[in-house]
Amino acid sequence: MLRHLLIAAAVAGTTLAFGPAPSAAAAAPLSADQLSHRLTAEVMGYLPYWELNDTTVAGLDYGRLTTIAFFSVGMDAAGHLDPTGPGYAALMSARATTVIDAAHAAGVRAIVSFTSFGAAKNAAFFSNAGAQATFVNEAATLVASRGLDGADLDVELISGAYFDAYAATAGSLTTRLRATNPIAYTTVATNANVSGAQMASRALAAGVGRAFMMGYNYRSAGSTPVGSIDPLVRAGGGLSLSTSLDLYVTEHVPLNRVLLGLPLYGRTWQTVDAAIRADRVAGTSGAVFFIRDLATLEAQGTVLATDMDTVESSARLVRTLGGLIYQTYYDSPASFVPKFGLVFGRGLAGVGFWALGYDRDPAYWDLVGATFGPPTITSVSIKPSPSNTRSVTVSIAWINHDRPATEMRLANGSGTFSAWRPVAAQTSWTLPASTVPVNRDVRVQLRDAADARSAVSSARVLFDPSRPVMTRLTLTWSTTLHAWQVRYSATDTGSGVGSYKIQIYRAGVWTLAVQVRTASVFTIQLPASAHFRVAVQARDRAANLSEVWSVSH
Repeated sequence: MLRHLLIAAAVAGTTLAFGPAPSAAAAAPLSADQLSHRLTAEVMGYLPYWELNDTTVAGLDYGRLTTIAFFSVGMDAAGHLDPTGPGYAALMSARATTVIDAAHAAGVRAIVSFTSFGAAKNAAFFSNAGAQATFVNEAATLVASRGLDGADLDVELISGAYFDAYAATAGSLTTRLRATNPIAYTTVATNANVSGAQMASRALAAGVGRAFMMGYNYRSAGSTPVGSIDPLVRAGGGLSLSTSLDLYVTEHVPLNRVLLGLPLYGRTWQTVDAAIRADRVAGTSGAVFFIRDLATLEAQGTVLATDMDTVESSARLVRTLGGLIYQTYYDSPASFVPKFGLVFGRGLAGVGFWALGYDRDPAYWDLVGATFGPPTITSVSIKPSPSNTRSVTVSIAWINHDRPATEMRLANGSGTFSAWRPVAAQTSWTLPASTVPVNRDVRVQLRDAADARSAVSSARVLFDPSRPVMTRLTLTWSTTLHAWQVRYSATDTGSGVGSYKIQIYRAGVWTLAVQVRTASVFTIQLPASAHFRVAVQARDRAANLSEVWSVSH
């Protein structure tokens, strides 16, 4: 599962330009309070130096990421970082500063991936304690100087004899980073077979925070039969995402510290026929393609099929081109669904992607949000509204994603949130006191068991403690109607007059003539000689009552 084999194909014939170096000092890493809580699982994405361009940067969905890893800064066998490499230049560029600043503004970590590829170089490095100390010192200095939140270590092609030294180096880097930043985030990128599981187990035991399992390239350019490069299960048996996680368990890797690495690229082979998982044509070699280029690929030749390999969970494109058959296997949002399910089913820390910029299709990130997003509040309402009492009922409606909402908290206006309380569709709440009518906002937020927090939603209620004031009450005989007419009015500075109550007193008894009336004139069908009293009281929309005015005949 070697990722560096893809790098040459990704950058071949490409001129890399990252812009000028940043002119200002980097910001500090995120504090614990600044970290985002928008997702219910971690979502990490590698940002390769060859993808650090305006298009990729503009398309980064910071709301669906928890960590961005700049890939990569290399080192030599003596442990010195390579300041002449394109990865270093990319990290030190103004464009990288834009990403770091935007990530930090969104509460998303920005880290750097340090890489060491090649068996000979790794043997020299991991057999030299001085070289390892040099690397830890220079790596920690770079992380601090760039205002980053941690580091990733990606070592590929290493003998098992050096696994302990590898783990000790990763652990030492973690310790060094956390000496100045207690929440420094560290990861190791490990392959999906036995050696990767052993490396992950040792590194995590040495104090590294996460292991990014590179769950891709299960099929390479020369594979036959062809098929998914990241099968959920392997048709006919063999290594797959599911069995790789089993290997990690066997090697005592705590899965709650594992990120499931998934590809945003696919592979195309020439095959002997159009059947699912057909044999590769002998003498040919499969080619990598990026998901963002899918439409271009579909336009080349004649499409025979676009379907799913439901066994391995992979999208498939079959074409004929020049009389030859080509099959492309890649992940669509639909094929990612059961793979994302491994995060919850196996208790993983989250997912990760190789690599940002390879997709450029918002449907993938919409799926990330739908799967790993926090509960979504759909409505908040307050009753009574308007209210003449500080004690109100707040009603909340929400949509759960893969983890249900467990707790809620509320706040008045811009004030401090309450303590978290069990989530409920309705809850009692107390508004701030006031002697005059005032609009009150109540803010609500939900979270799930993983502390993924919803966006804050709010509702407004008019708190109106003021009584309406009667301003007019007259009783006159209408010669036209041959009846008595009561005319009345009131004012209210808060919620407004909502209704009037009219009562008639006659022969020692009060009778309710009308309970709710908005008109300002009421006709009483009594003779001109009748003796009676009329009482009128105004009620505002917050249920406050005026004084009772009365008039007699």
